[in-house]
Amino acid sequence: MPFLDRTRELDSLCAAATSNRTELIIVYGRRGVGKSTLLAETLRDVRHIFYSATRRALPLQLADLTAIVREAYPDAFVPESFRSIEEFLRFLADLAGRYPDEPVIAVLDELPYLAELDQGLRTVLQHWWDRNKRLPNLKLFLAGSYVAFMERQVLGLSAPLYNRRTGQLKLEPLRYDEAALFFPSYPPRRRIEAYAVLGGMPTYLEWFDPDQGLEENLLATVLRPNTFLNREPDWLLLEDLRRDVTYGSILRAVAAGDRKPSDIARSIGKTSAQDIAQQIEALRDLDLLRREVPITDRQRPASRRSLYWLADNYLAFWYRYVDPNQSLIAEGHGRRVLDRIRASFHEYVARPPFEEVCRQFLRRAYAADRLPPSLHFNAVGTWWNRSHEIDVVAQEGSTTTLAGSCKWTNAPMDAGDLHRLRQTVTAAAADLHPAPDCYHALFSRQGFDASLLAAARRPDSRLLLFTPDDLFA
Repeated sequence: MPFLDRTRELDSLCAAATSNRTELIIVYGRRGVGKSTLLAETLRDVRHIFYSATRRALPLQLADLTAIVREAYPDAFVPESFRSIEEFLRFLADLAGRYPDEPVIAVLDELPYLAELDQGLRTVLQHWWDRNKRLPNLKLFLAGSYVAFMERQVLGLSAPLYNRRTGQLKLEPLRYDEAALFFPSYPPRRRIEAYAVLGGMPTYLEWFDPDQGLEENLLATVLRPNTFLNREPDWLLLEDLRRDVTYGSILRAVAAGDRKPSDIARSIGKTSAQDIAQQIEALRDLDLLRREVPITDRQRPASRRSLYWLADNYLAFWYRYVDPNQSLIAEGHGRRVLDRIRASFHEYVARPPFEEVCRQFLRRAYAADRLPPSLHFNAVGTWWNRSHEIDVVAQEGSTTTLAGSCKWTNAPMDAGDLHRLRQTVTAAAADLHPAPDCYHALFSRQGFDASLLAAARRPDSRLLLFTPDDLFA
């Protein structure tokens, strides 16, 4: 696969790799988000040491690391085998002295695996950095997939490396428009559907053939036994989490539509939300589960109006359609499973994938000055209470400047959709604080009827209409 997008991130890491000072860069993000590929692309044209740690005994890993160093620096004296990571780090600093005219670059990928085997590693890294931070040509990149470990044990206030890194990058999944680069020949609607299935994880996106249709790709790579995409979500759970069926059960319950902790608990046979609080926290630490609150509650960490969602679209798709049908897939009945997917696929795409696409679009369009100049906002989210819900809400401070509704059906949106949106905004006014000139936005898979098109064309209109074509314009 060609290297797609990540322009900003690549520029940032390349600047660190070529700077005239020593760098300690922290790169982290969920497994499959593309950290290793991004680092490899950054260092493609320069000599470097790239070691990706594994779940193996430390002596075996040190032997592998030694072999990689020998290959990168065949003219340097390398010991028979490093006896510790500390010895490797000392060797790295010595290399910087021996090669003053070129950067000495090393990547330690999957740092949490090494730290698990060597409890003092983070302190070793701290002391090594303090001794060598003034060397002008030494670059160390530390990367990891266990997000909570990297944020708390490497970047946290009490971590030994706190305030020592010269740069940090949390690699997020690709946005819908970036993921669409993997499918250049797909029309906009189909690109959104592909994003609803695969999300923004490059490791998943590259498995689909852009010259094949969506259903053909599903049959070839997902609805077949023992393929990477068929098995991968199970392996995202850490080894010790896979032994406890509660974790996978929680993910499946959320994919099936249970959003509140109490509902999730009942769905998997537990008595109360407290029974699964620890497991939910662990899944959030792995970036597999995300908690969402209404946009008006974002400054209230303890908001009771929280709902849980799968962290990316492919997890949601897999736990909704693949996990319950593994027996059929194992017997080669992928087409029967595809029939089941077709029956509810529009409903699946509608929420939350299409709604999230619309929210992402608003942020992009605002940054690109593609929205009316009188429309301002600094936050985009969603909103709900016990009786009402709004798919897209944009706010400037605590004032709602735009409210939007999203519809992924075969029918165009009509004046009734706009009327219901306006009614909901009025009913929620005490919470949303809508501006007097609040905009209303409609996002539709199938376009709009003549009355809405006419209303949007009026000079004083505060109505914005968007189709899939507009979202990729």
